[in-house]
Amino acid sequence: MTKQEILEKIEPLFFQKSFKEISMQEIADTLEMKKASLYYHFPSKEALIWEVIEKSFEDYLYFVKIIIKKSSDDYKKSSICELIQRFISFPEKNKNIFSIISQNGFKENDIINWIVQEKQQIIFDMIQLYMLEQFEFSKTKTYLFLETLKDFGRKTSDFSKYQLKSEEVIEEIYDLFFN
Repeated sequence: MTKQEILEKIEPLFFQKSFKEISMQEIADTLEMKKASLYYHFPSKEALIWEVIEKSFEDYLYFVKIIIKKSSDDYKKSSICELIQRFISFPEKNKNIFSIISQNGFKENDIINWIVQEKQQIIFDMIQLYMLEQFEFSKTKTYLFLETLKDFGRKTSDFSKYQLKSEEVIEEIYDLFFN
């Protein structure tokens, strides 16, 4: 199994559990490989998580660039609602840990925390510039918008529990920020 294949297969595991909760043995078992083989590719658990975060960041950055480009071409309400929907569904649909990294205990390690903060700033700056240019959002309004989307992204499974329809949630978010 290649390093890339390992990273792709274990990201969903880190989506479900925090860094502390997962052992190298559990990772090896998930991959159906020997722990020694895992250490061949990654000298430590920290090195492994760093590479998972790096891969996840690159995937998330690509996602953000694509939806910003697509949304830049069309400012209609339907396009903005699609942008909202894609941000909300991305974490669960793609099991991307970077999109939920602050909630899964990955910031407990100081070095990882520092790296994650830098990468989160890159994402925020890119989205903030887009929101400023397209909709004249302030930095604060962009932050509130993104935090709202992140929060709903974590709670999409709660929609049915509260008898909510995702279309109605998206419509309300649109009304809050764009009307």
